[in-house]
Amino acid sequence: MISENLKSLIKENFSPSAREKALDRAEELILRGLSDEKIIVGIIRNETAIPKRLPAELYDKMNYMCRRKMDRIARFEIEYDFIPNISVLKTVLVALIESAPVFHSIFIDNHINPYWKVTDYHIDDILTVKEADDLLQSADDFLLQDIPVKNNVQIKIGLFFREGKSRLCFAFNHMCMDGGGLKSFLHDLFTSYNSYLKNGTFSLFYSGKSRAYECVYADMSKEDRKAAKKLFANISPKDEHSLPFSDKNESDSKMLVRKKIGSDIFNSVKLKAKSYGATANDLLIAAYIRAFYDISQCDKSEGMVASCAVDLRRYISRPEELGYTNHTTFMPCAVEGKGKTMADTLKAVVKSTAEAKKDKFMGLHGIPLLNLGFSTMVYAQAEFITSLFYNVANLSVSNVGAIDPYMLEMDNTVPSCVWVGGAAKEKPCAAMNALSYNGDLMLSICVRGNGNDKKMLTKFLDRIEENIKLL
Repeated sequence: MISENLKSLIKENFSPSAREKALDRAEELILRGLSDEKIIVGIIRNETAIPKRLPAELYDKMNYMCRRKMDRIARFEIEYDFIPNISVLKTVLVALIESAPVFHSIFIDNHINPYWKVTDYHIDDILTVKEADDLLQSADDFLLQDIPVKNNVQIKIGLFFREGKSRLCFAFNHMCMDGGGLKSFLHDLFTSYNSYLKNGTFSLFYSGKSRAYECVYADMSKEDRKAAKKLFANISPKDEHSLPFSDKNESDSKMLVRKKIGSDIFNSVKLKAKSYGATANDLLIAAYIRAFYDISQCDKSEGMVASCAVDLRRYISRPEELGYTNHTTFMPCAVEGKGKTMADTLKAVVKSTAEAKKDKFMGLHGIPLLNLGFSTMVYAQAEFITSLFYNVANLSVSNVGAIDPYMLEMDNTVPSCVWVGGAAKEKPCAAMNALSYNGDLMLSICVRGNGNDKKMLTKFLDRIEENIKLL
């Protein structure tokens, strides 16, 4: 299995006492689909020792706890007007997956102290490459798959191509990473792809980066850290409003409903929103809230609350030093009613978010209590008690923000389009994911439902566009 050349490289790079272990590791990497011998030696030289098990971090447990309300799978799709080099992609992916063993691990729920069991895999378990008659349908089918926690890999990547066009799809266990973690993963993937394609090498990764939630406190002053770790109360108000879904049925299936709002609309409205002191995210939330009033039975004078994702990496000075993990929480955005105009709704959102941002520890409330529960009780007990008060909002917005085309560049080619999708929620949860790319606003809602639900969600996203235009 190991060539004489690779044996020679190992002899040159490792001391006699380390050679046998290096040879065993080299054989393991070859069996996982890596053939570049220089890269194999580089990985062995630079990596930290990979344990057989990894701790289940706080947010791993939180996402696992929510498995009855969602399928835990996050989604991302990139469209290109070319077909990437498959051999290069495979080489880089193996190195990247090796740097993050949580991606080739099984989640062990022993009801006492869950953990990740690191397992073997082959790159073909992760990467699917197919020529497709219908790129959109192939992408959606791939993105809507399940990845069981007992699977040997927790990320699946699909490359579908036809007539010089391709779609690169990512489906991964949300327990492993959030949108911020995905951005870091994509940066590493495409930087390495382009470097390897051009120079035959790339910067190798270390496997010892922390995934722990405690990293969020590391850069705080001693006083702030002490204060933040005492924020046991969760200040987010509960809201029972929901979109008019049909009743749940066993025949319901997962669906991904999409909406693209062109840059000709979005860019001009963003400038108008700025005159009200509003960010693009404020604009998006206001349109979401107003669209909710438009298609629901909620009285226009009745107040409601939408949850908005907050990336806690805002408290970390060097987030690139983190492992791929979760650092997302939610803040409430409350309005007292629909308002007469879109401008009224936007002003109410700006007021609410501005008030939330005054909090020095925005997004950190309640986390110490969750950690206390999961660290002092056996898991089964902690999950039961936590689930009694933990609320998954029916109405929420998660905005990945603007994606730089050159971050996703492959072989001097930037994407033609980019989509993001969250976990498939159970009704009546309507979590909307958003990003902007080249000025276009890309919206999606992933839910388990039926044809009537899809029509309703399509109408809902259309109303969001109409409300944005109203500004």
